[in-house]
Amino acid sequence: MFKKNIYIKNNSQPFKMSRTKIDLYFECKRCFYVDQRFGIRRPHGTPLVMNNRFVGQLKFELNQCRINQQAHPQIISLNRNLTPYDHPKLNEWQNPFKGVTYLHKESNILLYGIIDDIWLDNETQKYNSIIIKSTSKKNKINYDEIWPGYWKQLSFYTFLLNKNSLDMSKTGALIFINALTNNGDMNQNVTFDLSIFEKILDFSWIEPTIMNIYQVLNEDKVPEYSKRCKFCNYYFNLRNKINE
Repeated sequence: MFKKNIYIKNNSQPFKMSRTKIDLYFECKRCFYVDQRFGIRRPHGTPLVMNNRFVGQLKFELNQCRINQQAHPQIISLNRNLTPYDHPKLNEWQNPFKGVTYLHKESNILLYGIIDDIWLDNETQKYNSIIIKSTSKKNKINYDEIWPGYWKQLSFYTFLLNKNSLDMSKTGALIFINALTNNGDMNQNVTFDLSIFEKILDFSWIEPTIMNIYQVLNEDKVPEYSKRCKFCNYYFNLRNKINE
């Protein structure tokens, strides 16, 4: 049976924490605390099966490029010479049950993340952490539509890979697969537009955030609920109705 990872104060064993739990901390400290201290998770959403299928297909193509030591044709068409890197630990770092890890000694938190890919920039000879996402919009995606959390994810993955002795670029890359429907007759075709978004990453938030998380986890009092959290609001509105 799956055993929930629960934080125990003053435990000598490192506490394993994923990138998604750090995202949860930013979304709502109360939900984060209840999850990590008591093992009570938020309800899961519906899996995006088609989106996962598109991403899976691109990852398959990238692995073929990795074997042939060449860039993906659509990446070349975007005037970027980025080649999928064949690191000996890549399969481990992409494995949902393992991932890339780093022990933050000050907090005794074992940080880990499941990376999508690592590419070598053949111009700078540095490595780039890659996130692959898919969506379906009528028009091409632009930078203004990118969720800021993706850049946080990239900075966190780059941080972990740096700690694992890779000479990482300060720039992260986000690959978006956009499924475009050609309107017309009933037999519509779906075409795919691949876009690459690159940005210099901010790493300044990582160390302070880990220490803040450590302080929150060691508090005996549950944090106040956030009015911006839909899960907290649902619980408290329901409780108030029951008490009326």
